[in-house]
Amino acid sequence: MSVARQAAHGVAWNMLFGVGSRVLQLVGVLVLTHWIAPEKYGPVIAASILVTTASMLTSFAFGQYLIAKRAPPEVAFQALIVHVGLGVAAMAVVYVLRHPLGEFFGTPETYQYVLGFTVAVMLDRSRYIPERLLLRALRFRAVAAINATGELAYITTALAAAKLLGPNAIVLGWLVRSSLTCALYFRTAPRAEWAAPARLRGADVGNLFGYGLPIMIGSISDHLATRFDNLIMSKLFNAAVMARYNLSYSLAEMPVNAIAVQIGDVLMPAFSKMEDEQRRSAVVRAASLMSLIVSPLGVGLAAVSATLVAAFFDQKWGPEMAPMLGILATTGVVRPMTWSAVAYLQSVQKTRLIMYSSFFRAIVVLSLVGVCGYLGGENWACIGAAVGFALHSLLTIIGAGRIAGFSAGAYLLGVGRPLLPCVPMYLAVVGAQGAMAELGVPLLVSLVGQVVVGAVVYVGSALVLLRSSVQEFVRLGRDALRKRRGKAD
Repeated sequence: MSVARQAAHGVAWNMLFGVGSRVLQLVGVLVLTHWIAPEKYGPVIAASILVTTASMLTSFAFGQYLIAKRAPPEVAFQALIVHVGLGVAAMAVVYVLRHPLGEFFGTPETYQYVLGFTVAVMLDRSRYIPERLLLRALRFRAVAAINATGELAYITTALAAAKLLGPNAIVLGWLVRSSLTCALYFRTAPRAEWAAPARLRGADVGNLFGYGLPIMIGSISDHLATRFDNLIMSKLFNAAVMARYNLSYSLAEMPVNAIAVQIGDVLMPAFSKMEDEQRRSAVVRAASLMSLIVSPLGVGLAAVSATLVAAFFDQKWGPEMAPMLGILATTGVVRPMTWSAVAYLQSVQKTRLIMYSSFFRAIVVLSLVGVCGYLGGENWACIGAAVGFALHSLLTIIGAGRIAGFSAGAYLLGVGRPLLPCVPMYLAVVGAQGAMAELGVPLLVSLVGQVVVGAVVYVGSALVLLRSSVQEFVRLGRDALRKRRGKAD
């Protein structure tokens, strides 16, 4: 099977498992909000952000090095030892500072949740190298299945314990998810590829750090841009506002997490095995197809945000969330636009731009959230986040095209064209929303009706405006199904 076909099948498996687990997770989070008030939800989220940030600060993208360089088992073992060792040091620091950090960000109750999150993060770091090696082997189905199992375990545990433990149920869910996925990755990844005891060698460790440093800085910047804005909201307003912002952002990320991340995880390993000409063509095609799938989800979520919030959230969450969600949903459209270009840069080992662009994003997004929030309130903080992500995506695509040699114009056209059928879709959904409100249609029925109207209008508009892209997407899906049936026979 060609690398391109393996990548397409990997996307299909990732989406199959990813969408299912994310839907269950969404349902679980909606239920949790009825048992956990915003002022209680905020501190536990702050604790998770502080712990994962400490982990990010000591993660050097060793997995990408193992994929790009096709490193031998003894290098993989050294990467595992160094990655886990750095994690222990990072977790110790954040645990010691748990009280002052919580006080500084206006969530003094945060300290009590830190220990559980540190244990969960260490389990995640322990299974990181085996997971990356499975991706290197293009075993996308195994990775998708394990991650989906972990998400299901998380939400099941959190729901089961929510009434008894309150916010601590979220911590328990993390621990169960991390323990389960760690055990499954250790069992699934061939031990000979990562459990080959070897002494730490200066040259190997130096290569690991040298390759991973720019990517690590980029990952830290990405984490700051997508998580530290929550702490800014807490600092500017209070824990309850931060909780509503976090939940709105999480809902806005659903299209990204359910669809785009699954595609993004496949791109870098697939690009690394392609020839230059094939890679230059694939980067634009992959970005176009991703935008074709993700754009209507983000725009559609913005269109139905008011009805969705009214239908699923009670008064202590809902009224303030609707405009936040409507604004932040646009980030789910622009954020994935760069992922194909970033995966291309990683595969050809030109990672410095990733570092610079991510650093730029963190500065712009956090600054705009802070300034707009300070001057205009919580909704303007959301607008600041959306504008920051859009600026970052535009500049990153232009820079990547110049450095890597693909056409930035063609790339921008590819990711921009799927927005065209989103315009009639948005107008149709808003019109249907108003009409059903006038008729007194129940909220859940109205929401389903709006989704159906949006889907029909988008598909019809895409067939007219983006016929070639739709045909390519259908062909890839048909090929994947045909291959699957062939294996079954």
